[in-house]
Amino acid sequence: MTRRSASAGAVVVTDDLSSPRILLLDQVRKTGERQTVAPKGRLEPGEAPLQAARREVAEEAGLTSTRYSAYLGREAYTFTDNDGMPAAKVVDWFLFTTSTTVTTPAREEGFVRARWIEASAARQAASHPQFQQVLDRAVAVITWRAAHPLPFSRKLSYLVDQVAAEAEAVIAGHPDAGVGMCGSAARGDFVEGWSGVDLIAWNLPPTSAAATSLHEIVSEAARRHGSRAQLHLADSHGGDAGRLGPLYDMKMRMVLRRVGLDTAVIAGAAPTLATAPEQADLADDLALLHEFAVARLAERRRAESEREDAARRVLSVLSSAGRLLVASRAPEVGLWLPDVVEALRGGSDDEFKSLLRHYDDYRRTGATDIEQAERLAARVPSALVAARSMIEKSPS
Repeated sequence: MTRRSASAGAVVVTDDLSSPRILLLDQVRKTGERQTVAPKGRLEPGEAPLQAARREVAEEAGLTSTRYSAYLGREAYTFTDNDGMPAAKVVDWFLFTTSTTVTTPAREEGFVRARWIEASAARQAASHPQFQQVLDRAVAVITWRAAHPLPFSRKLSYLVDQVAAEAEAVIAGHPDAGVGMCGSAARGDFVEGWSGVDLIAWNLPPTSAAATSLHEIVSEAARRHGSRAQLHLADSHGGDAGRLGPLYDMKMRMVLRRVGLDTAVIAGAAPTLATAPEQADLADDLALLHEFAVARLAERRRAESEREDAARRVLSVLSSAGRLLVASRAPEVGLWLPDVVEALRGGSDDEFKSLLRHYDDYRRTGATDIEQAERLAARVPSALVAARSMIEKSPS
């Protein structure tokens, strides 16, 4: 029998992107072993990973002034416990930012020193190889944002914290229910003013008072913090409970399959659906995305806000298509856009990949030029046709 447990932790980085430094803790374990780690620890009963990570940073490093910035995925490993029993652990990792480096290591837990290390050097200082991979993901996000620079969004952090705290109370009467976050708000490439916050809930009756309250919570948080945010409910088959159509069912299936990769649990329990999300035909999914993009581009609009919304939605379709392609080829690869572009190297989809790169460049510079967004969006239908043609011609 294997003893199983779940933990959560955080890579904490200073929010000065000109010289970012990462917090690592030197610890002496009861065995006398010395190690350099990041704050992490076991989930308490009923605690979601995001809340656990925040608590562990406060308890182990004495650092309470932190802000959520990204989800870094899940680390899983096996080991032999102190009593000789085989054990398996999963650790959900988050990226937090802070404006202060004042820390108080928990000496009663063996933490003897807190160090703020240049982001580029943190990997070499960390003790465990698997955690070094988590640091790689964190540094990639930091580097992407530092290029322009594109500051981490405080509005996002405030919104996520509010939704997570209030959702926890609302779904308390539904022990299998949970709330997750996906999209750019989870991946770390959230662009304030351009990106929206995508939230999902599962194992919750769509007509229940709790579901209604969750929608109200998300709407109020979006209004209060000046960000777009939307909540979708998953049905028991892994589709969209709102019955909004096959495009939304396809997106919901994908999001649920990515829990622990780039979909983060922020309240309640991890999803355990009665029926596993079914795999759909990739060419059909690309056709759905193409149909949506064409319809959006054909709509008449005059107001600047309408133009921006249309371009944003069409370009979101482009990135969704890239992520579908990568998820079908390499399910273990994260769906952060630069990783998607890298994973699509090779093949004949040059038009599609080129547009993805241009869109990533547009986002990392702040996504403020509407005319440029419209020019990029106009290229999306033909790029999707090229991508679908590549899929249909590839051997089964």
